[in-house]
Amino acid sequence: MDEIIEFIKDMFKYIVIIGIIVLLRIYVLTTTEVVGNSMKPNLKNGDVLLVDQITKRFKGYERFDIVVLEQSPSYLTKRVIGLPGEKIKYTDGKLYVNGKIVEETFEIIGPTPDIEEVIIPKHSYYVLGDNRIDSKDSRYYGPIEVEKIVGKPFLRIWPIKRLQLVR
Repeated sequence: MDEIIEFIKDMFKYIVIIGIIVLLRIYVLTTTEVVGNSMKPNLKNGDVLLVDQITKRFKGYERFDIVVLEQSPSYLTKRVIGLPGEKIKYTDGKLYVNGKIVEETFEIIGPTPDIEEVIIPKHSYYVLGDNRIDSKDSRYYGPIEVEKIVGKPFLRIWPIKRLQLVR
Protein backbone atom coordinates (compact mmCIF):
# COMPACT_ATOMS: atom_id res chain seq x y z
CA MET A 1 0.00 0.00 0.00
CA ASP A 2 2.86 2.39 0.82
CA GLU A 3 4.33 1.75 -2.63
CA ILE A 4 1.08 2.77 -4.29
CA ILE A 5 0.92 5.99 -2.26
CA GLU A 6 4.55 6.81 -3.16
CA PHE A 7 3.82 6.07 -6.82
CA ILE A 8 0.79 8.41 -6.76
CA LYS A 9 2.86 11.16 -5.07
CA ASP A 10 5.58 10.80 -7.71
CA MET A 11 3.06 10.85 -10.56
CA PHE A 12 1.43 13.97 -9.08
CA LYS A 13 4.82 15.75 -9.06
CA TYR A 14 5.39 14.90 -12.73
CA ILE A 15 1.88 15.99 -13.71
CA VAL A 16 2.42 19.35 -11.95
CA ILE A 17 5.80 19.82 -13.69
CA ILE A 18 4.32 18.98 -17.09
CA GLY A 19 1.41 21.35 -16.41
CA ILE A 20 3.78 24.20 -15.55
CA ILE A 21 5.83 23.57 -18.69
CA VAL A 22 2.69 23.57 -20.86
CA LEU A 23 1.45 26.82 -19.27
CA LEU A 24 4.85 28.48 -19.79
CA ARG A 25 4.87 27.36 -23.42
CA ILE A 26 1.34 28.65 -24.07
CA TYR A 27 1.44 31.96 -22.18
CA VAL A 28 5.07 33.00 -21.62
CA LEU A 29 7.58 31.66 -24.16
CA THR A 30 7.39 30.08 -27.56
CA THR A 31 9.71 29.50 -30.49
CA THR A 32 9.40 30.43 -34.14
CA GLU A 33 11.46 29.90 -37.25
CA VAL A 34 12.24 32.75 -39.62
CA VAL A 35 10.87 31.78 -43.02
CA GLY A 36 12.13 33.61 -46.08
CA ASN A 37 14.49 36.51 -46.60
CA SER A 38 12.35 39.46 -45.50
CA MET A 39 14.43 40.14 -42.36
CA LYS A 40 17.86 39.87 -43.98
CA PRO A 41 20.53 40.91 -43.12
CA ASN A 42 19.62 40.87 -39.41
CA LEU A 43 17.77 37.55 -39.32
CA LYS A 44 18.13 34.78 -41.86
CA ASN A 45 15.90 32.07 -43.27
CA GLY A 46 15.94 29.12 -40.86
CA ASP A 47 16.92 31.08 -37.73
CA VAL A 48 15.01 29.76 -34.72
CA LEU A 49 14.00 32.44 -32.21
CA LEU A 50 12.84 32.30 -28.60
CA VAL A 51 9.79 34.59 -28.34
CA ASP A 52 8.55 36.48 -25.26
CA GLN A 53 4.74 36.47 -25.22
CA ILE A 54 4.39 38.52 -22.00
CA THR A 55 5.60 41.95 -23.22
CA LYS A 56 2.42 42.78 -25.10
CA ARG A 57 0.30 42.23 -22.01
CA PHE A 58 2.20 44.74 -19.87
CA LYS A 59 4.41 47.02 -21.93
CA GLY A 60 3.54 46.91 -25.61
CA TYR A 61 6.12 47.42 -28.31
CA GLU A 62 8.51 50.22 -29.20
CA ARG A 63 9.66 51.52 -32.55
CA PHE A 64 12.19 49.21 -34.21
CA ASP A 65 11.32 46.20 -32.01
CA ILE A 66 11.24 42.95 -33.95
CA VAL A 67 7.94 41.10 -33.53
CA VAL A 68 6.41 37.81 -34.61
CA LEU A 69 2.98 38.05 -36.24
CA GLU A 70 0.31 35.45 -36.77
CA GLN A 71 -0.56 35.70 -40.44
CA SER A 72 -2.48 32.55 -41.37
CA PRO A 73 -1.38 29.98 -42.18
CA SER A 74 2.06 30.86 -40.84
CA TYR A 75 4.03 33.32 -38.71
CA LEU A 76 5.94 36.34 -39.97
CA THR A 77 8.86 38.15 -38.36
CA LYS A 78 8.92 41.92 -38.95
CA ARG A 79 10.12 45.18 -37.42
CA VAL A 80 7.82 47.77 -35.81
CA ILE A 81 8.08 51.06 -37.67
CA GLY A 82 4.94 52.89 -36.57
CA LEU A 83 3.11 52.92 -33.24
CA PRO A 84 -0.62 53.27 -32.49
CA GLY A 85 -1.97 56.73 -33.30
CA GLU A 86 1.08 57.91 -35.25
CA LYS A 87 1.22 59.27 -38.76
CA ILE A 88 4.05 57.71 -40.74
CA LYS A 89 5.30 58.01 -44.29
CA TYR A 90 8.40 57.35 -46.34
CA THR A 91 9.64 59.93 -48.80
CA ASP A 92 12.92 59.53 -50.69
CA GLY A 93 13.86 56.62 -48.42
CA LYS A 94 13.41 58.63 -45.21
CA LEU A 95 10.98 57.71 -42.43
CA TYR A 96 8.73 60.50 -41.19
CA VAL A 97 6.81 60.04 -37.95
CA ASN A 98 4.28 62.77 -37.18
CA GLY A 99 6.09 65.00 -39.67
CA LYS A 100 9.60 64.54 -38.21
CA ILE A 101 12.42 62.50 -39.71
CA VAL A 102 13.32 59.41 -37.65
CA GLU A 103 16.58 57.66 -38.46
CA GLU A 104 16.45 53.89 -38.78
CA THR A 105 19.27 52.57 -36.60
CA PHE A 106 19.50 49.06 -38.06
CA GLU A 107 20.79 47.63 -41.31
CA ILE A 108 18.32 47.29 -44.17
CA ILE A 109 18.58 45.88 -47.68
CA GLY A 110 17.38 48.00 -50.55
CA PRO A 111 15.67 51.35 -50.69
CA THR A 112 12.32 51.87 -49.00
CA PRO A 113 9.84 52.92 -51.66
CA ASP A 114 7.74 55.98 -50.96
CA ILE A 115 4.76 55.24 -48.73
CA GLU A 116 1.92 57.74 -48.57
CA GLU A 117 1.06 58.99 -45.08
CA VAL A 118 -0.64 56.30 -43.00
CA ILE A 119 -2.45 56.99 -39.75
CA ILE A 120 -1.99 53.92 -37.58
CA PRO A 121 -5.19 52.93 -35.78
CA LYS A 122 -5.38 52.48 -32.03
CA HIS A 123 -4.18 48.99 -30.99
CA SER A 124 -2.26 48.53 -34.28
CA TYR A 125 1.33 48.74 -35.49
CA TYR A 126 2.96 49.37 -38.86
CA VAL A 127 5.63 46.75 -39.58
CA LEU A 128 8.22 46.30 -42.32
CA GLY A 129 10.82 43.70 -43.13
CA ASP A 130 14.49 44.71 -43.03
CA ASN A 131 14.83 43.48 -46.62
CA ARG A 132 12.66 46.17 -48.19
CA ILE A 133 12.96 44.59 -51.64
CA ASP A 134 11.66 41.15 -50.58
CA SER A 135 9.10 41.57 -47.79
CA LYS A 136 5.34 41.25 -47.51
CA ASP A 137 4.55 43.55 -44.62
CA SER A 138 2.25 46.45 -43.72
CA ARG A 139 2.70 47.78 -47.24
CA TYR A 140 0.78 44.67 -48.29
CA TYR A 141 -1.32 43.77 -45.21
CA GLY A 142 -1.86 47.25 -43.78
CA PRO A 143 -1.35 48.09 -40.08
CA ILE A 144 -1.27 44.97 -37.88
CA GLU A 145 -3.65 44.69 -34.94
CA VAL A 146 -1.92 43.97 -31.63
CA GLU A 147 -3.96 40.77 -31.28
CA LYS A 148 -2.09 39.38 -34.32
CA ILE A 149 1.28 39.90 -32.62
CA VAL A 150 2.47 36.71 -30.94
CA GLY A 151 5.39 38.31 -29.17
CA LYS A 152 8.87 39.76 -29.32
CA PRO A 153 11.82 37.48 -30.14
CA PHE A 154 14.72 38.05 -27.79
CA LEU A 155 17.16 35.22 -28.47
CA ARG A 156 18.29 33.42 -31.63
CA ILE A 157 18.79 29.81 -30.50
CA TRP A 158 19.54 28.20 -33.86
CA PRO A 159 21.89 27.84 -35.59
CA ILE A 160 23.85 27.40 -32.39
CA LYS A 161 26.95 29.10 -33.84
CA ARG A 162 24.90 32.30 -34.19
CA LEU A 163 23.34 32.16 -30.69
CA GLN A 164 22.76 35.78 -29.70
CA LEU A 165 20.25 38.35 -28.51
CA VAL A 166 17.85 39.64 -31.16
CA ARG A 167 17.95 43.39 -31.75
